[in-house]
Amino acid sequence: TDPNNQFLYKIQYLSYFVARAFLLAIFGLLILLALFFTIYFADLFINVKSGNYKNPIFGGYVIVSPSMVPTININDAIVIKRSSNNQYNVGDIISFYSTEYDENGNVITHRVVRKGNENSSLSSYVTKGDNNPGPDRKYVLSSNIYGKVFLIIPKLGYLQSFLSNPIHFALCIIVPSGIVIIYDIIRIRKAFRRSKKFC
Repeated sequence: TDPNNQFLYKIQYLSYFVARAFLLAIFGLLILLALFFTIYFADLFINVKSGNYKNPIFGGYVIVSPSMVPTININDAIVIKRSSNNQYNVGDIISFYSTEYDENGNVITHRVVRKGNENSSLSSYVTKGDNNPGPDRKYVLSSNIYGKVFLIIPKLGYLQSFLSNPIHFALCIIVPSGIVIIYDIIRIRKAFRRSKKFC
């Protein structure tokens, strides 16, 4: 057998399985996203129907500042979960609506360092970024907290940024699918030729 043909066959074989594994990973991710959105919208529907307007049960954000380094880095993705009783403990990392004038209502993700009591009718918390020299200036009211971080996915923000471009997203589906289809066509043709030899 020709060594060049053997090498080409190995490259084709490897490309096929890499492309197939990539497509399976994309398919698995889409299933997880579908499950996530099903739970999200089911919870939203139940809350609206009952007139109980809670924050969504889950949320996700990509970190864009270094305030939580090294626990959470820039371009890490976080998944948060709403607390059932809207109570949080010292050490919890929470995402909340900031009322500080220089944050313009941004969503901030910082750690609870102390429980406060600014308002007697609502729980409040003192928060601080792990990488910041001091705590945040304003208390965080429980009503402004979206949830507690329960999952950190390192560097997923880079992928999110890449896939947010429709052309990049299409290429991530089309190229691996094309490789798998071409490889399957080549296999079918080879099998067809072998079967003709024995006829």
